[in-house]
Amino acid sequence: MMGLTEADAKALVSEGVLSADYDEHKEAIEFYDKALKIIETGETYLNKGISLVELEKYEDAVTCYDKAATIDANDSLVWYNRGVALTQLEKYEDAILSYEKAIEISPGYGDAWYNKAELLKHTGLEDEASVCFEKVKELEQE
Repeated sequence: MMGLTEADAKALVSEGVLSADYDEHKEAIEFYDKALKIIETGETYLNKGISLVELEKYEDAVTCYDKAATIDANDSLVWYNRGVALTQLEKYEDAILSYEKAIEISPGYGDAWYNKAELLKHTGLEDEASVCFEKVKELEQE
């Protein structure tokens, strides 16, 4: 395909997001893949990862989040969603590190604090978990 521009890629990503909103994740991924052939952006890899998680393709999703993080390491959404996918794969330590990275970027990220707390509790780190749950309460009161 000759002469496709960044604007074309943006349009394809928008189509993908729309498909995903209608729970058409396979179609969404086709749009994202077409967009990625034009230009690779963190946002497109993030969206593709989210659709892959919906299709329970967690390993592939993590690969997408890794690519997104390579392009933009400061997107807390990427790290948060990476944590979600890794949790599904029962890779809890790596998931906790992903949530920590999300929190480092966005200290007020309540969902990341909460998920980190749940995993700490799950892996038997009760004291560390309660510190995180306290933080979640604090953030809810702000």
